[in-house]
Amino acid sequence: MSKLIILAEDDKFINRAYHDGLKRAGFEVESANDGEELLKMLETKKPDLILLDLIMPIKNGFETLEEIKNNPKYKNIPVIVVSNLGQESDVSKTMKLGAVDYLIKSDYSLKEMIDKVKSHLE
Repeated sequence: MSKLIILAEDDKFINRAYHDGLKRAGFEVESANDGEELLKMLETKKPDLILLDLIMPIKNGFETLEEIKNNPKYKNIPVIVVSNLGQESDVSKTMKLGAVDYLIKSDYSLKEMIDKVKSHLE
């Protein structure tokens, strides 16, 4: 059975590229356009992993990550932050909030991102 990944990314181009790449790699993928939409999805879906952008409308990734990790139903779902923010303070903040990894979009190819996802699901 394939693993379910929820991808929270508001950039339509990046969302489509990640979504298609993950599907080709054998994953089931659901997309959310913002943190609020992701949190609503969690009420009915149990993903094996969440890919979370930080800069999104309505509810940003920091707030969303904090809500996920403070909810006993969701706190054990691994979250990989995938962002353009590269400041050490942003990385540190997300790791303290409970992310399992932090990828700067420009530093990782699609294949490398998928390899990271696979390593966290093993």
